[in-house]
Amino acid sequence: MGRPSSADIAAEIQILAHEILYEIGVPGSADVASRVAVRLEAAVNQFLYRERERCVAICKKRAALWSNTTMATSPLGRDESRARTNEATYIADAIRSISESDAHAH
Repeated sequence: MGRPSSADIAAEIQILAHEILYEIGVPGSADVASRVAVRLEAAVNQFLYRERERCVAICKKRAALWSNTTMATSPLGRDESRARTNEATYIADAIRSISESDAHAH
């Protein structure tokens, strides 16, 4: 299952804004719902960005841990250490690329 498009996400947030306004008894004009939706989207995007950056930091910390492990003193240990370091770095880069592609989409 792929990632939803920006248009799909915007539509979902717009529906959520209408539902919130309805739930709290505020007359939900399209203008008010749009303003609420923009703020909801900004808040969610900011949260997601911070969470992805937290995950990147964890991956970078794991990469550093593996590159400095005492396992790296033997040939097999060096191979394992290098593989795990590369994997953690790759995952961090993949997570960061999501943040960057989302930033360019908005």
